[in-house]
Amino acid sequence: MSVLRLASRLSGLGLSARTSTTSIAARYTTAAPAATSSKVDLSNLNDNPGSKSQRLRVGRGQGSGKGHTAARGHKGQKARSGNGGQPKPGFEGGQTRLIDRLPKRGFKNPEHKDFQPLNLDRLQFWIESGRIDATQTITMKHLLDSRCIHNIEDGVKLLGDGKADFKAPINIEVSRASKSAIKAIEACGGTITSVYYNELGLRALTKPEKFEELPRFARPMKKKDIAFYSSEANRGYLVGKTEVVGMDH
Repeated sequence: MSVLRLASRLSGLGLSARTSTTSIAARYTTAAPAATSSKVDLSNLNDNPGSKSQRLRVGRGQGSGKGHTAARGHKGQKARSGNGGQPKPGFEGGQTRLIDRLPKRGFKNPEHKDFQPLNLDRLQFWIESGRIDATQTITMKHLLDSRCIHNIEDGVKLLGDGKADFKAPINIEVSRASKSAIKAIEACGGTITSVYYNELGLRALTKPEKFEELPRFARPMKKKDIAFYSSEANRGYLVGKTEVVGMDH
């Protein structure tokens, strides 16, 4: 419908004749939307409105609105900085804690050692599968590198489980061994030696690449260790050696 015909119809209906053709045209004419560029580049790339908010910086003076006590109130535990305003687990307001009031039983042996157990049946399986070379002297480093054991802790103790199926003549060095394991290995024509290692010695044995110069292996200092590794029944490496001080393995 043209604008002139629309104006004549409005006048026929008794509407005000003062309505101009231009105003009617402007009322019923829709303007074309402005062309906007849909290209996104670094010049118009920004976050969505409201997706980010400024961090509230407290304690920056009275004019900031969060100055003086920084909305923490006056004094008290939660007004202090550090540890998130929360006490450590077990804190009971300053009185003697319950863990300290209860009686204690037992003790922790400072000389206790955790040896990694290794049974003969597992060792036999590793040899048969070719993971360990039985023609050379087997050390605790070979056991750890082949994943026969997963943690060396304070050393390795060889146990006799599976001795009926063990048949490999091997030469092996471990920290300790049970009597049944010693008997089973020697029955197959092999030898076993119990060797003392301290923490530094075990690290030098298992990870020699960590040292620019390998340290000398420590000798046993305690009387019971000297007696253990000097015993023929334990197949200690000090058997027949009269001088212990300063001795290497």
